[in-house]
Amino acid sequence: MQLADVSRNYDFASRYYDSLTEIVFGWILGLEKLRSRTVDLLGDIEGATVLDLGCGTGRNFSLLTAKVGKHGKIVGVDYSAGMLEKAAQRIRKNNWQNIELIRGDAAQLEGISGPFDAVVAIWVLGIVYDLEAAIVRVTELMRPGGIISILDFGKSRPDRGLLRWLFPLYSMALKCTGIDSAEDLDSAKLEVKWARGKEVLRKRLAYLEEDHYLDGAGLILSGQKLGQTTEEPAMPT
Repeated sequence: MQLADVSRNYDFASRYYDSLTEIVFGWILGLEKLRSRTVDLLGDIEGATVLDLGCGTGRNFSLLTAKVGKHGKIVGVDYSAGMLEKAAQRIRKNNWQNIELIRGDAAQLEGISGPFDAVVAIWVLGIVYDLEAAIVRVTELMRPGGIISILDFGKSRPDRGLLRWLFPLYSMALKCTGIDSAEDLDSAKLEVKWARGKEVLRKRLAYLEEDHYLDGAGLILSGQKLGQTTEEPAMPT
């Protein structure tokens, strides 16, 4: 999705994004639980500085604040001003003092300085217009030995199951709401995009763990930046 589309579509969607996410990703697909699984892959991050890439309305913040503690810091980045306003409201409601919000392009992250001890990207990188550039930039901002954890869709249409046959319906709904563009929902293009993205990750990380969900459509990636080595975290079952 191009930046102009991200700004327009997600500014509009910010008004109902949380409710829609609860219904579709929570009740219908049962995927919201994967947020905590993805954050857990960061390991022990108490006192760490964490980049929440594509933070949206701040749905990861409660998980991250619990993990980093009062001495840690979270930097949330999103390109949609509407989504960031919702995130700011969430921060004020919970009186979180250690979260900074920045409006920025995930593929460039200009004006954002590291190093970050950990990076989490949940359902965002697959719609970034230049995935490879985004991976290069975000890994540049990580300290040696830092951990990255990614939750996304490696393809838009599952290999099997009911959702494979419901794809025409839910893809139309996603396009109508502005959550995804037609290009984002092109399963073949998305697979190629992630194949290239994973290759960049393998070159820039000491290791890359990969797991799947939603009958093969979903993708969970985690790895450690080259440099200081620590024990690899096990993938949750």
